[in-house]
Amino acid sequence: MLDSMESQNNRTSYPNIDTFELTSEYVSFLEQFNPNIQENIVSAFNNEMARNHRRKNFIKTVHNLDTILLSLDNTKIELSKLTLEWLPDFKVINLGVNLCKLCLDIDFKLDDLPVSGNYEVNNVALQNVLPVSSNGAITVVYTDVTVKGRVGLLIQGDSFVPENYDVDYTWNSEVSVSYFINRDTKVEAKVTRPTDDQIIAKTIWTQLKEVLTTILKDQLKGVVVEYSVQESLADEDEKLRQLAQSQLTKANGLFDTLLCAAKDYLVAKDLRTIETPPFEVLYRGKLSSTETGLFESGNGYIKDLSTLSRLSDLSLFEDERQLLVYGTLGMREFKHGYDSFKTKFEDNDLTGSLKAQVRGTEIFVKLSFEKSEESPQKTKVEKIETRLLRDTAIDTSGLGSLSWLIPTTQSWVLGHLRSTSMDILLKQIEAAFSYAIEAEMKKTTTTGSDGDNSRLFWKSIFSK
Repeated sequence: MLDSMESQNNRTSYPNIDTFELTSEYVSFLEQFNPNIQENIVSAFNNEMARNHRRKNFIKTVHNLDTILLSLDNTKIELSKLTLEWLPDFKVINLGVNLCKLCLDIDFKLDDLPVSGNYEVNNVALQNVLPVSSNGAITVVYTDVTVKGRVGLLIQGDSFVPENYDVDYTWNSEVSVSYFINRDTKVEAKVTRPTDDQIIAKTIWTQLKEVLTTILKDQLKGVVVEYSVQESLADEDEKLRQLAQSQLTKANGLFDTLLCAAKDYLVAKDLRTIETPPFEVLYRGKLSSTETGLFESGNGYIKDLSTLSRLSDLSLFEDERQLLVYGTLGMREFKHGYDSFKTKFEDNDLTGSLKAQVRGTEIFVKLSFEKSEESPQKTKVEKIETRLLRDTAIDTSGLGSLSWLIPTTQSWVLGHLRSTSMDILLKQIEAAFSYAIEAEMKKTTTTGSDGDNSRLFWKSIFSK
């Protein structure tokens, strides 16, 4: 199967790419505008942050997070009703404009981010001997939060549009819990550990990062798009537009070529549908209930990986050392579910299935191409991460008399998807792109028209 796929890939139809480079005179011309545009954007962004404070009673400051399921050996942890109370406020450390590279260099600092909710901890083995559980309130405070990186600028109409965010966050955290040991005695406990040891904080962070990046994109885009490309460059914008179009064609052409090969790999390896792990949860009808229920799913699935597609134009960054292409992709048909589950609660012993459809998915992918005399293209998938999961519809069948459990099971499905199953999906996508890169690099060493076309394509990608 893979042999036939390689034969098919050898007939790749490469896009035509016209390379455009700025003259040194025009580079100098652009550089004189960078400080003024940068000053205007920073001022407008700071004003927008101040405006958020003035309008704090009229904008969204409470952000809901999905349920999280964690398994530590036989111990099951469920975090629910998680909320972030935060007024959008990104403090500018640096916000640099680089017109020649069509990007923004950003460095922001954030105030403390408190995430609060409920926790319940159960031990499966212990339940058979002593049916007890621990529950209470949990708060995770993220401190010293920074976001730094590069934002690609596209030119759409007469506006600069910040579209692709190659950013990284740093943070510290403190986890605190509170619970009652009797009606009148409340216990509070805190734990502060190195970030790498904070399992709960790291798990919540993956979802919190989605919220922060989405807000950052909305806030920054609202400011930057207001600036006219033509007016900002005193009507001398034509060459910059040509550069933007050349970079867009390169980035999209390169990514689409690799994505096509990656999808061929997924189909040939029968990975249009991938298996995901089961999950197990102990639950009660209510906290005062004397009965504990057990919910066990079978293996799950995610499909259809063959519908992976680019969501928008990608960004490109190139210097003497490397070329980077980055942007987002999604699945037109993202189906997730469990063909079977079983649950026992009181006198009920039920089986059923769970089916979910995720209508909005954003997966960030960054490809790097290192330049060297020994190997002109040292290529790899440098970063792949979930940026957004939204608009999820979940259908539960088989619960019958336990219909009150349906909303809870749906939160479990989404929580397990975020905390566990998405990592498996990302690994499969990364493996597919790694195969595609290897296959394309292999073509450049072959003889004949296939090798000639491949080498010509890659030569057109690298302008330096």
